[in-house]
Parts: sequence; structure tokens; C-alpha cells
Amino acid sequence: MNHAYKMINTDLPSDHIPVVFTDKDGVQHRGIYNERLKAFIERVGEETIEDAGITYSIENIAYWEYEDDEESSDPDILDIL
Repeated sequence: MNHAYKMINTDLPSDHIPVVFTDKDGVQHRGIYNERLKAFIERVGEETIEDAGITYSIENIAYWEYEDDEESSDPDILDIL
């Protein structure tokens, strides 16, 4: 039986903003979305993401969300505008 695969979150993230994404096999990755490539790129080590990352096409992604900003998740830090 052939099952159609569709990403749960159909909106795409902003270009080059850190995200956490899950592939269709259920494996979670950290990286960015590259709008030009229409793909998610996994962060690998300390190298530049686009130079060293594994690329996942939109069709292979089940879910994504923006990576939490460490500063905004710390209740002791006050943002001053």
C-alpha cells in the first residue's frame, strides 16, 4: 500500500533561522531551512551549516518548529527594548 506523505506544519520557516525538524522516519534534527534550496539543512558539529550539513527536502520532513532562543527561555533575563 502506498501512503502519501505530507508535512504536518505546512507553513515553512523563515530562511536561515535555527529550527528543530523531524524527518519522516521520526528522527529529530537541529539546523536551518534554506529557502533557495527548498530544504532543511542539519547542523553538524561546529562547521557552517550549509558547508557540512545533511540536506533534507521538504517532502522528507514530518514536522518543524523554531529552535528555542536560550535567552528568551530564561525567566531571569529581562529584555529591554
